[in-house]
Formats: sequence, structure tokens, C-alpha cells
Amino acid sequence: MRRSSLATPHAHALARYAIACVAAFLPATAVAADLSCPMAIEATQKLAAPQKGWTEGTDKLPTELSGIAVFDGPPSEMADLIPDEGPKSADTVSDTWDLPPSDRGYWITCRYGNTTATLTRQLPKSVTRCEAIFEKNQSFAGGASVARSAKCGPVQP
Repeated sequence: MRRSSLATPHAHALARYAIACVAAFLPATAVAADLSCPMAIEATQKLAAPQKGWTEGTDKLPTELSGIAVFDGPPSEMADLIPDEGPKSADTVSDTWDLPPSDRGYWITCRYGNTTATLTRQLPKSVTRCEAIFEKNQSFAGGASVARSAKCGPVQP
């Protein structure tokens, strides 16, 4: 049996609609993946105004992940959540945040050593936990922690 050329575009559109409908009703944890802070960023810093008699320069220090902040609502509202102490090992310590459902939503800010640059984004509603793991006896110049990882995602059963 030969298909009409008009049926094919209609069938494809119907199939795309059906897939979208099924995906909309899947539990969020079925489609969610962990969200991790980038381990390092490239950042440039510049003086806001030149200083008379001085030459501007920059250090070549690494701008690697040093920690995270989790916010209840947009970070501009400054509702920074206090983490719980997580598991420890011989060379690491960790912070955890358990995130119950919230109408305001949660946000994460990734912080980096040797810079004031940060990365911030709203977490998907499927995220129910964040964890940051730090080196126990290491820090950046200025005292910022050295992070091994920082990720958020749904709690795995």
C-alpha cells in the first residue's frame, strides 16, 4: 500500500506531539541528570580605575572550584542556606543540602579560588540534594577551600 505524501508530515507531527505528551508526564527524576559546577573557569579581572603611579597586572593563579552556595530563591534575596555536615574521609570533608519542594525554587552559585567571578543558575525542580566535597588540608591563596566536586541532583533511591 502506498502512502499519500500528505499523510507523512501529519504522521510525523502527531508522533512528535505524542512524544512530548509522554515526556511531560514522566516523573522529573526519570529525565533529570546531576548538575555539576565546572571544576575550573577562565576569568579576567581588571581594575575599575587606574591607580596613579602603579602598573596594573594580574597573577597567574588557578581559578578552580572552591565551593558552592545554595539559595532558597534568587541569590539577590540573600537566602543562603546553611549546609549540613556530610561524610568525611581521611582526606576530604563534605557539605550537603537536602532540598524539600519549594515554590520559590533553589539556586546554586559556584565559587572559584583566586577570583571574584562566580557562576549562578536556578536548579531544576527535580533537584532534591546538593553536595560539595573538599580537600581536607588544602586551600588556595587567600584561604578558599579546594573543592573536588560540587553537584546537585535528585536523591537516588
